[in-house]
Amino acid sequence: MIRRYLSSLTFLQVLVVMLCTTTLAFLWELFFQQKAISRQEALAAKAAEHLNLATITAESLRQLVDRAQALGKVIQIDLRGQEGSKHWSLVRMLAEDPALKRMALYEPNGRMLTASHPNEPAQLPTDALEQLRQHIAIYGFKPLLPNQSLATQHTNQPSWSLPFLLPLSDSTLSKLESILLVQSDIGYLAGLLQHIDLGNSGLLRLLDSAGAERLRVSNSGVVMAGEQLSPNLPDNSELAGKFSQYSLEGQYQSLYRRLPQRGFSVTVSQRRDEILSSSQHIYERQLYLNLSMTLLILMGLVWIWRVLGKRQEAFLALEQAQQINQQLIQRLEEEYRRSSHAAATDHLSGLYNRRQFIEIAEATLAKQRSKRHLTAILFIDMDRFKSINDSLGHKVGDLLLQAVAGRITHLLEPGDEAARFGGDEFVVLLAGDRSEEQIDTWVKTLVSKLSAVYALNEHELNTSPSVGVAICPRDGQMMDELIRYADAAMYSAKQAGRGQYRFFDSSLNVADIEEFVLEQAFSAALEERQFVLHYQPQVRLESMQVIGYEALIRWQHPEFGLVYPDRFITLAERSGFILSLGWEVLRLACEEMAFWRSQGIKAQMAVNVSPLQLRQADFSDRVLSELESYGLDPACLELEVTETCVLDAEGQAIEHLQSLRKAGLHISLDDFGQGYAGFSHLQMLPLTRLKIDRSLITKLSNTHNDSPIVSSTIILAKRLGLEVIAEGIETREQLVYLRLAGCDIAQGYYFSRPMTADQLHKYPPFMDSMETTCA
Repeated sequence: MIRRYLSSLTFLQVLVVMLCTTTLAFLWELFFQQKAISRQEALAAKAAEHLNLATITAESLRQLVDRAQALGKVIQIDLRGQEGSKHWSLVRMLAEDPALKRMALYEPNGRMLTASHPNEPAQLPTDALEQLRQHIAIYGFKPLLPNQSLATQHTNQPSWSLPFLLPLSDSTLSKLESILLVQSDIGYLAGLLQHIDLGNSGLLRLLDSAGAERLRVSNSGVVMAGEQLSPNLPDNSELAGKFSQYSLEGQYQSLYRRLPQRGFSVTVSQRRDEILSSSQHIYERQLYLNLSMTLLILMGLVWIWRVLGKRQEAFLALEQAQQINQQLIQRLEEEYRRSSHAAATDHLSGLYNRRQFIEIAEATLAKQRSKRHLTAILFIDMDRFKSINDSLGHKVGDLLLQAVAGRITHLLEPGDEAARFGGDEFVVLLAGDRSEEQIDTWVKTLVSKLSAVYALNEHELNTSPSVGVAICPRDGQMMDELIRYADAAMYSAKQAGRGQYRFFDSSLNVADIEEFVLEQAFSAALEERQFVLHYQPQVRLESMQVIGYEALIRWQHPEFGLVYPDRFITLAERSGFILSLGWEVLRLACEEMAFWRSQGIKAQMAVNVSPLQLRQADFSDRVLSELESYGLDPACLELEVTETCVLDAEGQAIEHLQSLRKAGLHISLDDFGQGYAGFSHLQMLPLTRLKIDRSLITKLSNTHNDSPIVSSTIILAKRLGLEVIAEGIETREQLVYLRLAGCDIAQGYYFSRPMTADQLHKYPPFMDSMETTCA
């Protein structure tokens, strides 16, 4: 019945109707979708244009008031130097700016000193002075557009000027010395915007910090009053953005640019229907085109409906297409099975890979627990595999791994599973109903089998496994926990010698195991850039300003999290990775400083250098080459060396330091007082700074019997022409003592903990360092 229906004319007619319906649905769906996209693009383009206009206008007004503030400083200096009207007239000549309408100079309490016009207010309003004080407390001595109170103090008529309060400060004492009231000409500002097309409904408005409208410009010029738009600016901290406003005429799209440091905002608004008018005209024409195409499709459908006669050829074609599709589906299913198998197994050994093993083992472990049967997890590591792989080649190493996998597979019983976790590491799950004695016997057999001679091509190899065993539920309940414990037991077995196995015991030294894991992971950590820098500020005590940062290395380990240097520096020195780690620190430091320069921020950075690095023949050349590759000034980098560098019998370390000092780098001696170097050794080193060790600083408490070593060290260092840095400052008493003792620079938790790069970029003294130069 179904076959007969599929071969009938009715089926073909229904199929054609469905095809036409789908085509029409797609046509109209595409029309409405493109119409919506076009509307969004038109709004987005106009938003970008208006945001740019708001930004330009805000910046122009900011430059105007900043220029007026600079002129105010000239007035301040002139009045301070000499009294008399001729000097004020000279300043007025300097103020011949068409944008500045009036000026008046006031004392900090608001009493007028002098003015360009006689009818200026003799006393500034109290609320305006309070606004200025709050503004200075937040943003410093920046110009302010006060709220409406100052603009409407003496008249109820519309004002054609914008009053700005410009605080003039004493550059030495950083306090308010006088206030300059500048009246900016609205007509001049509007004239700058006369060539900008805002459309019929476009508005450019200037708002003060309270959100009150102070200026409105449209295509018809300056408008002193107009229809109110609501709501007001969003109450958030964003400096720029977009929001919707409404009036009796309709909805507006508004873009704003805030300048909170100057107390005003600029908004550009335009009615949405005007913005979308051009897009609306285009899609009205497209609507008629779609209606025409719909009519043609319907006419074609009627014609096809009538002329369908020969159907057998179409049916044959459909049957052939069905056969081809079936063949393609079978091929896809076969490829899927093949790819699933490849994704679940290790390509070299044929065993499960780590991901698939964990998935299967967790299910098996759940069944074993439900039956109250013991489950053993074995972690296997082949001894001397690296030396075999390095000496005989990777091909022989691969053959060895395949042979080991084969021997493990032959020992497995139903329910057992095995996997290769990577390299020469294998993991086995023993299921079934085994006792601990049976598990012990099975492990002994495994060690014996894997220790037998391997005949690989022309080579006969002797190797053995180190095996760690963890048992569920005695040692743990979760799979990742059991694997970790088995790994710990394997490490214990490896320490006991070759060809050994150990069961997990809670008394195993987990710290030693972690130390071993860290040591093994050094190479991969350097390749994968797991090391990061944290930055601790250094503060000059005379001015209490941040002058630089010490770069401190951290290891972002994927398993242990953030690892501090006291856990891995000794390992790096012992394993020989300290040289690579030192160059990685220098590269990260140069990379960060280059980013600072690109952001316009100049700050000095101190980097610790290992004595082993200083003994390299090309150390100084590599340091200068690294700085040159990043386009950095050598004066922005400080190298911190330890006292052991003076023990270099060949004197190569001192030669490197002298060469770098001549190139402009700063050199400081770190941890002074912890070791054995005396002041006689300091004369041998080209130092610029001496860093007192935190062990001496910790004992300070600002009393008469505090350590005389610190004060003596500071005095002697200064006689050698060195600046003194104290590290480890944690209390106010320590800070007071050091400042009185004449210490130059300090760092420690009292000022700030070491910060990540993201935290540093939010640190206020760091952002203020744009004006700091490398000294």
